[in-house]
Amino acid sequence: MKSNSLKTDRLQRRLTALLMAACALVPTAAAAFSAMVSPPRFELQGAPGSVIRESVEIQNASDLPATFKLRTADWDLTDTGGVTIHPPELQPGSCRPWARIERRSLRLRPQATKRFRFELHVPAGATPGECRLALLLEPDEADSVMARARNIRFPVTGRIAIIIYIAVGDAAPLLELKALELREVNARLTPVAVLHNTGNAHGRPEGFLEGRDASGRRLDFSVSPSPIMPGQTRAIPVWEAVAEGEERHVLQPPLKVKGAIEWRGGRHAVDSVLE
Repeated sequence: MKSNSLKTDRLQRRLTALLMAACALVPTAAAAFSAMVSPPRFELQGAPGSVIRESVEIQNASDLPATFKLRTADWDLTDTGGVTIHPPELQPGSCRPWARIERRSLRLRPQATKRFRFELHVPAGATPGECRLALLLEPDEADSVMARARNIRFPVTGRIAIIIYIAVGDAAPLLELKALELREVNARLTPVAVLHNTGNAHGRPEGFLEGRDASGRRLDFSVSPSPIMPGQTRAIPVWEAVAEGEERHVLQPPLKVKGAIEWRGGRHAVDSVLE
């Protein structure tokens, strides 16, 4: 009987240990930051003295109720395409004072969607140029996720930045093709267009190029529509266009390409050989 009792006691201890280990890896029941927004970006046009009214759909994709905080923020784009969100203080030349948002806090039921409204009041004396700001969607502190690993608890935060551009007056990009060359991108030889923006609004290059490399293969390429800020020079990848499920070819220089790179209000013809 004593032997059976010891076996039962050991089994109970093992089961308890397994249950404790499993519980230690499970997040707490706090509402996760699981939001979706549409659209994620606005590219607007406004005349001095005008009021622009827009709305964004915000969805709580969680199975639990959630409260979100909303505020505006200044931001910049790095030369590599990363977005830098600045602290809450107004940055020099900020146009965040133009913004009026519907509310600062939003409570949503599980899987619920809300249309959130905002306005942009362009000053009557605004000079032609581009206003840029972001609408930030963040979890409320009371709903922040507390992850747990064994006996250590730590917060898990998230944030969605809805990017807003406003072209005031006749603001427009003016892109200049500085170079078209082959570079290593993600460990793969890729055509890259080096573009400089001398305009007073951001530009998004687009376009299709036809190519043929040393193997004689006919290749199709599309220009990545990445933004280029006024005064900025960026190297924009020109990706090979392949069918879903297929891999890009290993390019064999020289590569002959022909076509055009276009942007709002401009176009640059391409007929080059890339070594």
